[in-house]
Amino acid sequence: MASSVHGTLRSGGAPILRREILANSITVSVYDSVIATSGFIALGTTGTLLAGWVQGIGTNKGVGVSSTGIAGAEMGSFVGTFATASDNQTVAKVRAELDISKETIMSMTPDAAIATTTGSNLIGYHTDIADEDQTDESTAATTTAQLTIWGVDPQVASNHLVSIYESVFLGV
Repeated sequence: MASSVHGTLRSGGAPILRREILANSITVSVYDSVIATSGFIALGTTGTLLAGWVQGIGTNKGVGVSSTGIAGAEMGSFVGTFATASDNQTVAKVRAELDISKETIMSMTPDAAIATTTGSNLIGYHTDIADEDQTDESTAATTTAQLTIWGVDPQVASNHLVSIYESVFLGV
């Protein structure tokens, strides 16, 4: 199962949103974790401060995209994933709407069976991401890592509940 929003630690429940230009030549999906690199938003990678979670994808003028971004794609083909052009940073400037809050709780699929590593299913542990849409099961530890583990998703028992711990915008 892909990542999804599970909830928030904020009593008001509102995310902290920013719209930022996506890097050239990437395929990004709603709920991917992302990083800031060279002034643009790229797919999340292990060991890098996280910028947030993609909540939407839109044009430079704030209108939602209507295709997949692939050359020749039909209008209406967008279903949550978009491929940016090789010149997106300077020409189209398609943007991701990011939830940068450290209080948003996401349900993420690990790259191996949950609880394979001691603590990976327990609150108070941290973990890194394996890629933009998976946690790295083997990195669960009580020391710092990209994400805070809140336990196992009660609705999808094979998923971690996590929030950003190491943030490029909000610090550690």
